[in-house]
Amino acid sequence: MNDMANDAYIGVGSNIDAYENCREGIKRVLEHRGVRFLALSSLYSTSPVSPIPQDDFLNCALKVGWTGSPLELLALLLSVERKRGRRRDIPLGPRTLDLDVLLFDGLVLDTPELVIPHPRLHERRFVLVPLLEIDPHLVHPRLGLPLTRLLSEIGDDQRVDVFGSLRREQILP
Repeated sequence: MNDMANDAYIGVGSNIDAYENCREGIKRVLEHRGVRFLALSSLYSTSPVSPIPQDDFLNCALKVGWTGSPLELLALLLSVERKRGRRRDIPLGPRTLDLDVLLFDGLVLDTPELVIPHPRLHERRFVLVPLLEIDPHLVHPRLGLPLTRLLSEIGDDQRVDVFGSLRREQILP
């Protein structure tokens, strides 16, 4: 990997065979030659942010060095989701695996395929808590506000509890 890698933060979530799908999803992302592992948050048990009745999620954040473009990273994440059985037939419904580009260095990007930072990042406790575990000094590139401040402005209706962690040997190729 060259020195031109960008820091990319990826949101990982599942509520169908959640532990296994999160572990395998992270492992598959890290197997890609353009990815260098930098950090992984704890796993969090989180309440769904959806009107559809469903099981709780496991969520975490993964920080990687990425040598390609943001759209190439998105293509990798979508491929990993598909291989883990992700279907998009119920919006806000249960998921085998959800991989989202949350932040990509300080980039602000608006394309039909990808918006960076993730458009709902600042509204979701289950995204902010793992990101801040990795780096408590992160700033939202579009809003110019520290993520700690954004987290403090979210109500307590979104439950986020530490579930555990994945060991390096469980995810690194």
